[in-house]
Amino acid sequence: PGVGYGGKRRNGQALTFFMAVCAVVCISVLTAFPSSLLRKSVAVGTSRGSNLCSTRHLSSRSQISNHRLASLGALAGMRLHAAPTGKPAETLSEGDSIVVMGILDPIGRELLDRLQKENKYKITTLLNPNVVGPFRNRYPVVNAIDATQQEAARTALNDAAAVIMAFEKPADTETLRYLLGHGAEGETALKRFVLLSRLGVTRKGSFGNFAFFKNLLGRELDKYADLEELLQKGADALKVDYTVIRTGNLRLGPDSYMNPDSLAVAEDQLFEAKKKLLSVSLDDTEDGDTSRSDAADAILQSLLRPEPSNKIFGILNKDGKERLTWENIFSAL
Repeated sequence: PGVGYGGKRRNGQALTFFMAVCAVVCISVLTAFPSSLLRKSVAVGTSRGSNLCSTRHLSSRSQISNHRLASLGALAGMRLHAAPTGKPAETLSEGDSIVVMGILDPIGRELLDRLQKENKYKITTLLNPNVVGPFRNRYPVVNAIDATQQEAARTALNDAAAVIMAFEKPADTETLRYLLGHGAEGETALKRFVLLSRLGVTRKGSFGNFAFFKNLLGRELDKYADLEELLQKGADALKVDYTVIRTGNLRLGPDSYMNPDSLAVAEDQLFEAKKKLLSVSLDDTEDGDTSRSDAADAILQSLLRPEPSNKIFGILNKDGKERLTWENIFSAL
């Protein structure tokens, strides 16, 4: 019996050692070859359709003019952050039309509230058909379009001076291709395309970094990296300006204080009281929290000012009660 027990123990030790070796090898491979390098590079030119809202509901197809996008494959080595328009950045004018995607998410609703208070722009959104009616009843000033109605969606996108992707979770690249594709069909009124992204995109391939472990679950940072790359290439091809805003972990929002968890509400109140200082940086070096209110403000201000044009920047809330003006905040850009 002693011999048998010893054999089992040695087998168990060998199995443990083998699993440890496998884990080390896997981590080494991921470190040396980040998942963004293992996947195929993002292509911009496409004639496929897009899932604007959901695969189940959206049946419309965008026939993108490939002759306008034929050169996109050669843009893989282009210098990013260059102004694609070659002219001073254009800002919104009163009466311009804005297409807001992700308008049902908390940040989208925060942004909608600000746009309504401005009362200067035409607001449009594309929605699944099952929510168009209720949304129109609640927000009659918004032009809510059934995303399956191809011609109505096409007209709205062709008339838009700005398109905003404010989804709190990364959309698929087909959605972005669809939105960019309408600018490829002819003359476009588009001045600026704003994408909401996440901090950590440039650090997700470094083992030991918080962003590396965060990206292991769901690969969200990989998806945001694909969207950022696609937007920059598409904006360059279409000669429109873009802005990418990277946030930290999102906090607060229109429904924050309806949370039945009193401890969570107390934590949000403490965060709101202490973290009033907003930090803006072109470097992706920090992690932290960002209030949805400040994220919505950053999106709106990016449309109204030239400084954020063709920039990728991050915003974080930090300890402090001083509130700088957006002119001072964007001076860092």
